[in-house]
Amino acid sequence: MEDIQWRIFAYIVAQVEAPLVDAVADVMAAFLAYVATPLRLALVLYVALTGLALLSGRVTDPAATVLSRLLTMMLVVWVVTGAGVYQRYIHELFFTALPNGLAAALTSSGSINIINANSFDEVWLRAWRAGLEVWRTLGWSDVAEKAVVVLFWAASILSTAFCFAIWLVSRLVLALYIALGPLLVPLALFAATRAVFERWIGSLIGCVILQVTTIILLYIVLAVEQEVVSSVARMGSVDPMVMLQVLLAGVIFFAVAAYVALQLPALAAALSGGLAFHTGALLRSGQAALGSTGHSRLDADGQSHRVGRSGALGVLHAAGEAAWRGGGAATRRRPTPPGPSLSDRGVVP
Repeated sequence: MEDIQWRIFAYIVAQVEAPLVDAVADVMAAFLAYVATPLRLALVLYVALTGLALLSGRVTDPAATVLSRLLTMMLVVWVVTGAGVYQRYIHELFFTALPNGLAAALTSSGSINIINANSFDEVWLRAWRAGLEVWRTLGWSDVAEKAVVVLFWAASILSTAFCFAIWLVSRLVLALYIALGPLLVPLALFAATRAVFERWIGSLIGCVILQVTTIILLYIVLAVEQEVVSSVARMGSVDPMVMLQVLLAGVIFFAVAAYVALQLPALAAALSGGLAFHTGALLRSGQAALGSTGHSRLDADGQSHRVGRSGALGVLHAAGEAAWRGGGAATRRRPTPPGPSLSDRGVVP
């Protein structure tokens, strides 16, 4: 049995990456051209109608609110219709700059030089060579020992395939979201559709997180596998059983890595979901827990009562009011101390 140099995963990425980038660029260009004219027209109409309403005095909103809406609309129009703005700040940022920058920061110091598509091939090729070193020390009758080597190879290939599939799917989904972006960015202008825009941003961040976590897992796998290969190389052909123990430890590690890889999409979705569209829910929960002191209301007898208290403020307000009333009632009920008696004043009856 001889060594092999197959670059399966790098070949797949080479065949997919270029058509993917070209397709995303074509779809983005088509959608940007489609929404450019309606957005410019909407901005002109909004400015004109807002100016007429201000001159006629029919605008009741504060000036800060009107200015905020105008700036938001101008920002959206600039992102969608500006020359290369969407490509620079959305496409290049999420598809290239963030994943590559974080991967470069991870591998800038350490034994692993760079993480890319070739790294997936490095994982299973190193596993192949480590198993091959043990295989060559075994005889033709060592069937059980050879089965352990085959199990090690299978675990390494399956674990690497899982990681590669998750990484590639995250790239494809990220490209799809970026291509749909020109249609979704204008939704940030309206309160009814702003949640869709926030979820889109959260999905972009989730895909980036998924790629980064996959790269981190691959980095860990490469570091551990490098130690396994070094251990097998140091042992040589001294004791095949000890080498098989190292391979069994590698099988367990690859199984754990495959399980962790399957959990990465849920992890990325949880992180990005909390960042994108759970923020409002958290704010509402915090406001509900804080509560309010309520307001006064007159009953049928003309007595004032406090209603609508809730949360921590309501409890504190009720406790303070009860303490104040209790103190006032105690003051009113306290009897007047009796004066000194005649004997105390020296008067004898």
